[in-house]
Amino acid sequence: MSNTIVIPEKVRELLKKPLGQLIRGEPENTAETVKKIVSGWRGKLVAVGDAVSKALLSMGIRPDVCIVDGRIERRPVEQITIQGAVELACENRAGTISSGAYEVVMKALRANGPIIIRVNGEEDLLGLVVMAEAPTETLMLYGQPREGVVIVKISNEVREFARKLIEASSQR
Repeated sequence: MSNTIVIPEKVRELLKKPLGQLIRGEPENTAETVKKIVSGWRGKLVAVGDAVSKALLSMGIRPDVCIVDGRIERRPVEQITIQGAVELACENRAGTISSGAYEVVMKALRANGPIIIRVNGEEDLLGLVVMAEAPTETLMLYGQPREGVVIVKISNEVREFARKLIEASSQR
């Protein structure tokens, strides 16, 4: 893929709704429920966003892949660290999925973690790449602003849905 995918406004509006199981509440209130679901998970675990990544790490749960941009709700935050993690970097502008970011996410999904992808720009839409490309039995967690955390179990149906959204977007 050599083009940047521009996600149209109608697709971004659709993505503002939870795409999986929404666990409502602040991180400290959702921790126990999330921990029950995630503990013992045998597939890959992917965290999209600094808040979710930090929350999982504070619970002693180490995601295989963390996709972060150093911001929570557009405010800078301390960078996450995971001992022994491979760090990858990419550029990704708001409202888009760059070809470089797409490739870095795919590389991380194929590798054995832990991997931290540091995004210069915005990481939000890279969850769509995870949904489109992650192996079945991957769990992806991301924050739903002012609502809670969303847990998406990657399946053939989820993968197909994400691929259709990406295909419906324009490339340049």
